[in-house]
Amino acid sequence: MLAELPPPVRPGDRIGVAALSGTIDPERLERGLAEVEALGFEPVLADNLAHRAGLFAGNDSERLEGLFRLADDPTIPAIFFARGGHGALRLLPAIDWDRLARVPRAYVGYSDLTPFLLQVVERLGLVAFHGPMVAADFARGLDAGERQSLLAALAGEGTLVLEGAGATAAGERGEVAEGPLLGGCLSLLASTLGTPFATDLDGSLLFWEDVGEPLYRIDRLLTHLRLSGSLRAIRGVVIGRVRGADEPEGAASDVPRLMEEHAPHVPVLWGVPVGHEAPNWTLPLGLPARVEADTARLIVEVGGAARRE
Repeated sequence: MLAELPPPVRPGDRIGVAALSGTIDPERLERGLAEVEALGFEPVLADNLAHRAGLFAGNDSERLEGLFRLADDPTIPAIFFARGGHGALRLLPAIDWDRLARVPRAYVGYSDLTPFLLQVVERLGLVAFHGPMVAADFARGLDAGERQSLLAALAGEGTLVLEGAGATAAGERGEVAEGPLLGGCLSLLASTLGTPFATDLDGSLLFWEDVGEPLYRIDRLLTHLRLSGSLRAIRGVVIGRVRGADEPEGAASDVPRLMEEHAPHVPVLWGVPVGHEAPNWTLPLGLPARVEADTARLIVEVGGAARRE
């Protein structure tokens, strides 16, 4: 599943800030908006950012309309999400994808936004960006690497090179694997299986990360993907940051072993600096990418990719 880059986004542009998921802490939002402005962008806020309806930043209709009002504005070339949590999954059946398609733009988020971003790739044919969120990563302050990867990805420039902690070559694929980069938060990938919003991973490099999941649940999620057939034709695996819950020290080192058990036919790269904990570099989902097991690197040629005007 290859996608085109949206039009470039550069400092000076207006940036929408949307909330499809959990309630927003006002202090964190304020800090995050200050960081967005420090990068040279002008934030434009969705109407529902201060709303609260149970678990969510407004009821389903309010969250959707907040997104659509931003999406209808052709002067906004990117929409950043405020935070994840839970709630975006509930909205997928009600999203008017034709409405979003009228203005090609960059969407930036992760965690609970995983299914939405993958639908942007599939339904709109646009690269979506697994990257920092305003009331989360921006609020804590981005480091130099995070800022550079975000700005380069949004501008559609250069080559993204991410070094992992290690890699294993396996099966007939050998040490190099290539394919469109697809994925996101592991628990959200599994949550869409059996629905119209499940992503076809055949031929892709599967990227995943997660936080707060004990090792047995990670194994259960990977088992779910394997039993569903989602791993049968992937070409490689890229694992970002994985922090378990209440696990003994060193348990994180078991994650690559579990992945190799579920996908023994492909190279596995682990420990790339992407996910719920800093640093969280920006990954362009839907672009061709390459895993080099011998150097433990993920390489994405962003510059020169096809672009939607």
